[in-house]
Amino acid sequence: MSDEPIQSNHGGDPAPGLEGVPRSDMSVLETAVPKLVDSAMRGPVVLTRHGREAFVLLPLDIWRRVWGSARRPPVLKPQPRD
Repeated sequence: MSDEPIQSNHGGDPAPGLEGVPRSDMSVLETAVPKLVDSAMRGPVVLTRHGREAFVLLPLDIWRRVWGSARRPPVLKPQPRD
């Protein structure tokens, strides 16, 4: 197995905060790692790489709750350049 990214083929509307993030058909993952997908459907799953925590898989409903409740930095207007 290589470390190449899974190619995206999603054309629908992205979840808030995930604009521009690559998508993939879940059937690829479900075939390769069914236990991982089943675990992620029940709640967050922390993935490690070389023994270090690297990623978290979240069900989309949890992501939407987290994104919706996160504080946003204030929008700053660009200052005119002198």
